[in-house]
Amino acid sequence: MQLNTIAGRTYNDLSQYPVFPWVLCDYTSTILDLEDPSVFRDLSKPIGVVNPHHAQNVREKYESFEDPTGTIDKFHYGTHYSNAAGVMHYMIRMEPFTTLHIQLQSGRFDVADRQFHSIPAAWQARMESPADVKELIPEFFYFPEFLQNLNGFDLGRLQISQDLVTDVELPCWATSREDFIRKHRKALESEYVSSHLHQWIDLIFGCKQRGEEAVEALNVFYYCTYEGAVDLDAIANENERKALEGIISNFGQTPCQLLKEPHPPRMTAQNASRRQARLDTLPSNIFEHLSKIRKFMEVVSDGLPLVQAVVPKNQNHSIMQGTDTLVTVSSNGLIGTHSWLSYDKNITNYFTFTKDLTMTNPKTQRFLGGPFSPGVVIGAQVLVVSNDGRLLFSGGHWDCSLRVTQLGKGKLVGRICRHIDIVTCLALDLCGIYLISGSRDTSCIVWQVLQQEGFSCGLSPRPMQVLCGHDQEVTCVAINTELDMAVSGSKVN
Repeated sequence: MQLNTIAGRTYNDLSQYPVFPWVLCDYTSTILDLEDPSVFRDLSKPIGVVNPHHAQNVREKYESFEDPTGTIDKFHYGTHYSNAAGVMHYMIRMEPFTTLHIQLQSGRFDVADRQFHSIPAAWQARMESPADVKELIPEFFYFPEFLQNLNGFDLGRLQISQDLVTDVELPCWATSREDFIRKHRKALESEYVSSHLHQWIDLIFGCKQRGEEAVEALNVFYYCTYEGAVDLDAIANENERKALEGIISNFGQTPCQLLKEPHPPRMTAQNASRRQARLDTLPSNIFEHLSKIRKFMEVVSDGLPLVQAVVPKNQNHSIMQGTDTLVTVSSNGLIGTHSWLSYDKNITNYFTFTKDLTMTNPKTQRFLGGPFSPGVVIGAQVLVVSNDGRLLFSGGHWDCSLRVTQLGKGKLVGRICRHIDIVTCLALDLCGIYLISGSRDTSCIVWQVLQQEGFSCGLSPRPMQVLCGHDQEVTCVAINTELDMAVSGSKVN
């Protein structure tokens, strides 16, 4: 559900309703054995090709499609796994979805055979036709009432059997609606699904949502469903724009792509238990009571104020019985890398701190390379430490450069000049993958932090993105990889 929320899915928009997977393929047995892998759906494949007999037809449809106008890209499916009509289909027995469904069907209920009247029949429909690719909604895992016709709506009769459509027919292994929800949720949280759900996440939110991997996975949908595929503001014709808005709203919308790399598999319960057992044997790094918090003071730079003090995020933390690193930069550019080991109840000050001895020896002192532009004050705004504590990125230099300093030796290892005025602010994303710089030239640039053998080693020489739009000097920036978003602020006229 968190992935749905981050991707912009919401209960308040039927065209962007949260999407959940079909997790089972056995709806006919009298007993549901969640220890048997054969009762689960193949989560590595889109719902349209879970039946392997459909794969060839879907592939041929994609390869043979050609749009003479060149506007429409090739696609595997002409429908979508999540759209407004699909949500109304599942929720037809509950208001306000009932009224919305009637409005969609020109003032009446749809034909009974096309309604959601049976869970086994709904699954069978997906197995019989690659055109029906609807996934599930969250209510299948917590809300038994949506399966009951509490309002007594006249939903018609099935054409062949003439059975009256009332409550939803349940699988044979469910004794009641509540029992179905309980077992269905248990299936979602089972070991099998936990160990394979990352494959479905790749299809819906991740690396197989777009591009060549989506093509190989038979997971390409109509081009209008993808975020950013259509620039509505560029369409001058009002009728064309409204028509396209209607298609996007009713046809379905693919979630925002959250991941460009494969999602890691979830740890098994057994491995998680072993990991927790190991962690439980380590000393705690958290105070049980706020009254036990103690202040600590250490002079690390005689007579000079510190303008930056950072504890890098990705390092050996004290809970793993290794020392943490504290990186400091003084107002004159003097660099210090201090070590500390937190929380030892046998020590009065609760933790040990080891000052960087190179700061007091003129022969070993490390300084941030300059000179800086006149009027620029060295501070946290133009200084950023990589997540592993190996590199220091700095702006504010006279030559409009963005510089990279190796903290271990204080050596300048990178100097990039892409801005045409002074770099005024820097920010690193939480994962330490991307750096954003802001400048007096009113632009922002996104850079990739290069990695070598798992460690930060520099910046890509070419920008990932150049962002414009400000009229004045950029004064602050922030970037978030998970949200695929950068934010910047500037001076006001």
